[in-house]
Amino acid sequence: MKRGIKAAACALLGALLCSALVAQEMSAYEIIKKSDEVPSADTSSYKATMTLTNKKGQKRVREVLMRSKDDGSVTKTVIVFTTPKDVAGVGYLMHEYAKKADGTTPESDNWLYMPALKKVRRISGAGKADDFMGTDFTYEDMGDRDIDKDNYTLLGSETVDGVDCWKIECLAKDTTEKNPRRIVWIRKDNYILQKGEFYDKQNNLQRELTCSGIHLQDGFWTTDTMLMKNVLTNHSTVLEMKDVKYNLAVDDNMLTVSALERGIIR
Repeated sequence: MKRGIKAAACALLGALLCSALVAQEMSAYEIIKKSDEVPSADTSSYKATMTLTNKKGQKRVREVLMRSKDDGSVTKTVIVFTTPKDVAGVGYLMHEYAKKADGTTPESDNWLYMPALKKVRRISGAGKADDFMGTDFTYEDMGDRDIDKDNYTLLGSETVDGVDCWKIECLAKDTTEKNPRRIVWIRKDNYILQKGEFYDKQNNLQRELTCSGIHLQDGFWTTDTMLMKNVLTNHSTVLEMKDVKYNLAVDDNMLTVSALERGIIR
């Protein structure tokens, strides 16, 4: 019996060692790919608070709501500001497309609606690197980045806020991008982003992203709070999620440019 227990213990130890070796042998790209493939809900919605803080410590608070739906070929997401009055009704719509059979991924379609102007503006090309409505997030940050836009190097492992992470350098294949170099910390327990650094074209650290409140909700990994700080301007934005819901009905008619213009998204 003791021999059987010993054999079982050895088998378990061998399995654990094998699992550790597999993790060690993964390339940076494989880790990023696993992170990109973390399961997400077919639909999601949330309300959020955006708190903008300038270098003098002065704060501006905004409320937004989000609706998103993924039908397998395209993910449609809308973000609408609800308060304060100076931004209420401003809406941002994204249509992000799945990878095609030939391995290419079409560029996303992005629109911004400004009710004061009663006009929709398409956001494309270099414009996606602009600040999103005066926050420290860019338009691109609000969506998902195609992992094939970068080359990756595994820099090792680091503990961030008590969590063991892989540290990975991401170099944009298009060197003209606003942030051609990024460093990300991916959690080893669930492949979720824990931290990020964004470097400008002169390789100066420009922005720092810190994620917290990462937990499972209804079977999906959820990040409660994201802090983006511009270290060059000492300006920061905190995005706090609340009332997060998954796999509830989302009307396709809400995820259109005309819905933004008519102000029907609530």
